[in-house]
Amino acid sequence: MKSKIVVEETAKQIEDRLGINWSPAQKQKYLASIKTVYIKRLETPYPINDFYTAGTQKAQDEWDAYWDGKPLKDPRYNKGKRRGTKTIDFSQLQYVIEQDESVRFVDADTKELVMIVIRDFFPDDEMREAFTKICLEVVDRRRDDRREDPGQLCHFGYTCGSRHQPALRIATCNKRLNTPARKEYERRLNYKAQGMASLGWNMLRSRLPDEIIQDYEDAIADSGAPRMDMERAEKNFSFPFHGKSVTFNDLDLAPPSGLCSINYSRFTHKESNGNRFFIACTTQAPADPTKGGNFYNASYGIMLKAASNTVTSWMPSDYHGTTLYEMLEGPEKRMGYEVRPDGGINTGFSFEVSKMIRNAVKQGNKRKIGGSSSSSSTSGAATTSGSSAEEITVREPRAKRRRGECRTRFPAVGDAGSDFSVSDYDSDSDYRP
Repeated sequence: MKSKIVVEETAKQIEDRLGINWSPAQKQKYLASIKTVYIKRLETPYPINDFYTAGTQKAQDEWDAYWDGKPLKDPRYNKGKRRGTKTIDFSQLQYVIEQDESVRFVDADTKELVMIVIRDFFPDDEMREAFTKICLEVVDRRRDDRREDPGQLCHFGYTCGSRHQPALRIATCNKRLNTPARKEYERRLNYKAQGMASLGWNMLRSRLPDEIIQDYEDAIADSGAPRMDMERAEKNFSFPFHGKSVTFNDLDLAPPSGLCSINYSRFTHKESNGNRFFIACTTQAPADPTKGGNFYNASYGIMLKAASNTVTSWMPSDYHGTTLYEMLEGPEKRMGYEVRPDGGINTGFSFEVSKMIRNAVKQGNKRKIGGSSSSSSTSGAATTSGSSAEEITVREPRAKRRRGECRTRFPAVGDAGSDFSVSDYDSDSDYRP
């Protein structure tokens, strides 16, 4: 059997292979190949607002039993009451997107683009699998920002700080960074997440409709926030291809804030963000969507069957959510660590422009001018391919030990020699969504 010959590529060759340098004509040809569906907005959103929607009756029964008697992590949430559950009625949906189907949805009355789904988005499967590992690593080392919802949703890149003291800052680790090795691990994870997000963003720029990309660009410019530079002076990013780190010097950095998730579900809701659209990339999903865990746009009665290698963009001001999936209690036996009986993982990353980001930038700058920075930080040097030693600030989180809770979570996907074991305890970051 012949061994596979790996040919090293330059940054430009990788950009061309991934379609990052498509011309406007190539982009229009790509978008023209996607089916367009004209659809009317429902008078009453379905699934119903404020309820969790289960993908099957079995899923509803399992979550109701699992939540029964369990207190909320935050008693202020929803006035201290857990939200109710309902099983989906597929006959009330207007459109179900199959796993191999790319679709662009346009409002039948306003002729406005309201949602787009692109399958087989990443042409490089090895890169997509590397993205999946980074997403799981981010989830493993960041605070869950929606602790009452199934699964986990965690920030990386910049966040807006705390509500009582807003300031733009890098998302903090939920483990103690009390050794040089752990600080180094954190820096390397930030660089990997930056590379993933920035490569993904540049591919999105070449494929998504201009109105979605421009919506993000305008919101970022209006906020005054930096792009996802991870507090580095260099405005480039790196990512490994065929075992070699490749630095991209001429591409845009990702938007300031990113989110990674695993097996995340949320009730029917709508949001007011700093821009009109939201972009989510699913790098890995369970093969069988019939057990739940599927995104839906309730304002138009659209359900998206989960599938790996999918990009979705919609308006968060429309009602939307993700169905509850058939589940088992996870090995850590606590909220947020639930698993699917089929062992499937639904993970990926998304880009957020918070409506609070402009104020976070403004208030943070005021404190800097006043000479009383709100964040205590430690600095250290890390070397990346193609550059000299760089500095990045890593803020030491406030550690809080939770009795009886050890870190078992997911299999380690980090670098060799970076072993964070049972002695690492969760701690709350300052960020509050």
